[in-house]
Amino acid sequence: MIQLDMFRNVLESKPPPDHEPPQTFDLILTDPPWDYDGRTFLNKKANETGAASDHYPTMTPQELKDMNVQHLCNTNCIMYMWTTGPQLDISIEVLQAWGFKFKTVAFVWDKIITNPGYYTLSSIEYCIVGTKNAIPKPRGTRNERQFLQRRRTHHSAKPKDFIERISRMHPEQTKLEMFSRKAYNGWYSWGHDANGDGCVNIPRLNNKDIPDYVANVSWPLPF
Repeated sequence: MIQLDMFRNVLESKPPPDHEPPQTFDLILTDPPWDYDGRTFLNKKANETGAASDHYPTMTPQELKDMNVQHLCNTNCIMYMWTTGPQLDISIEVLQAWGFKFKTVAFVWDKIITNPGYYTLSSIEYCIVGTKNAIPKPRGTRNERQFLQRRRTHHSAKPKDFIERISRMHPEQTKLEMFSRKAYNGWYSWGHDANGDGCVNIPRLNNKDIPDYVANVSWPLPF
């Protein structure tokens, strides 16, 4: 079976689940659609170096904070959140608003391609980590590399290396990727552009604004 991502590339997909997806999770990975003060480039024409708002609907920090993410979390839950340098303090605030205690920077991705910055050339994205109560057990690997240097591809798309690393770190936990682009084996996926057999609806509601070819996706989360 196949699924299509937002760029209509053919990707491998896992078989459709034969049971209802969980409504709470041990682990959540999220790449929020950060709003950079409404900035846009090239008259809002989508491009790989433009603002996020050129590519998908963005959310303000307050809109993100207002999301009731806690109802998706098990008693013990861990969250990995992608962010950038300018959003680092806001990201920690969002993490805390969702019921998590900031712990550290889990991953650093050097995208090689640089963007102009106010202070230095920008080529780095960070993945911070926080916990709600204890880290879910059993634990997996604890020797995964923090740093990855790999040239970026599509806007905001993250290398699958990080999914693989997190999967090894938490092999038995129920895992959800929020704001995802595609589904990965062993993960549940939810997002504006996510589609295919591995995607779930949390809660299972339909949004009339989502195209018919995108199944089992709710946007935004009805919190």
